[in-house]
Amino acid sequence: MLVYLHQYREDDATETVRSGDAVGPDTSASEYFDVDDLETDEWERVEVDGRVLQRRAVDYDEVVAVSVPHDNDEDEEDGDDPDLPGSTLQLRMGGGTEYVENAVLVEAQDNDP
Repeated sequence: MLVYLHQYREDDATETVRSGDAVGPDTSASEYFDVDDLETDEWERVEVDGRVLQRRAVDYDEVVAVSVPHDNDEDEEDGDDPDLPGSTLQLRMGGGTEYVENAVLVEAQDNDP
């Protein structure tokens, strides 16, 4: 199964984002540094409920099952930030299990229904 998620984190920038205005250089990082295969950060800034957060799209292939594990009341310091969208998702794959924090499931598609 192919699973497509959005993962969120706090924005680490101190600048303000004005509505309708783009923040950042007018040229792409590849053009600026004149490098074709420059790896850029995959996080983008988005506004959610009046707050600027960072979001990235993540996809996983060959997922067997997706679930939301129960919260462990004894260990409240670890895990999701309650101020961010999403929750921890558990992805079970043939080779093991992966946990993705502050994630929102966008789509899960079975390649062989």
